[in-house]
Amino acid sequence: MDVSGATELEKAVVLMPEKDATPRSRRQLAQAAAAVTLATCTLLPANGFAWAAMQAHATTTVAGPAAASPAQTRYDRIAIQTLNDIVNGDITAATARFDATTRELLPPDALAGAWATYQDTFGRYRSHGDPKAVTFGEFTVVNVPLRMERGPGEFRVTFHEDGSIAGLWFLEPGVPIS
Repeated sequence: MDVSGATELEKAVVLMPEKDATPRSRRQLAQAAAAVTLATCTLLPANGFAWAAMQAHATTTVAGPAAASPAQTRYDRIAIQTLNDIVNGDITAATARFDATTRELLPPDALAGAWATYQDTFGRYRSHGDPKAVTFGEFTVVNVPLRMERGPGEFRVTFHEDGSIAGLWFLEPGVPIS
């Protein structure tokens, strides 16, 4: 397959293993994709987005889970709880709702590394705003604005209909869903 002219992220997606790939080669590809992800995360101002599943080495304390307002969906509540788990360093809890593919491609150590890299770029986590859920094809995507030490950021979680997490990203604000 010709990947000339593709972005690094698009190349990483093209390189994802087929179903018959061995677990070892899948892990190697996942690690390579994580490396591309982390490199992309450090280039946020240049390319506009980064893909990452991440854990917290944060020393900041979250005041506690946000009270669910009547307007919040179950996806909003899960996204906020996942964010709180990450910020509080409870990666096991943060990854508990990952689907099998996300769990395999974004193990706890990769999640932790990505969150640390995001904080290296945007500064330490300060707080978050209200989540906003949108439907995108068969998925529900929840965006949560972040207040980071050096400026705004965005936490995005993609859900399957059953509530399992199909993807998790730490972004600069305003990245379109695609």
